[in-house]
Amino acid sequence: MEQNNKFNLVEYHFRSQHEVVVSYKGPFDKDAMNMIGNYIRGLISMNPQASKKVFKVFIELAQNIAQYSAEKNIIGEYVGAGVGSLVIVDYPEYYQVVTGNLIDNEDLGPVIDKCELINTLDKEGLRKLKREQLKQNDYERTGADIGLIQLAITSDNPLDIEVKPIDQKCSFFTIRVKINK
Repeated sequence: MEQNNKFNLVEYHFRSQHEVVVSYKGPFDKDAMNMIGNYIRGLISMNPQASKKVFKVFIELAQNIAQYSAEKNIIGEYVGAGVGSLVIVDYPEYYQVVTGNLIDNEDLGPVIDKCELINTLDKEGLRKLKREQLKQNDYERTGADIGLIQLAITSDNPLDIEVKPIDQKCSFFTIRVKINK
């Protein structure tokens, strides 16, 4: 008997009980980011303040995937943008922007530590930390430090992270950012 391993698109389509505004998986190149960004601006423009924050959070998270995802879009010899997933959910009281991508396990500790530090700071503490980061030389800065700080400043909420080990080399890193309406 043949096992049915078909992806069920209908089940996926109707699975969410919440209002999924955007769902995307693929390379986070300039074209994809422009298309999704324009869609976000138009779709949630009914709430201008939240719309601006959702857009800023989307851009920051998308750039993190494009630059730091361990999975890259490869076309022939060309290694392109990082690959990941994005979902934006419209809850009654807030929007939630969720991204996920593969991350090298060797890079995981510093990212988790930075997110935990960020989550202990108030808005003024975040601004101070960002100023300190900006004063550092390029070679002293590590990865997405300023971007993660900016996410917390923009959203006025802690960063919700989750890590699922995949193998010896990589884990799947998920970050959820809540934006109040």
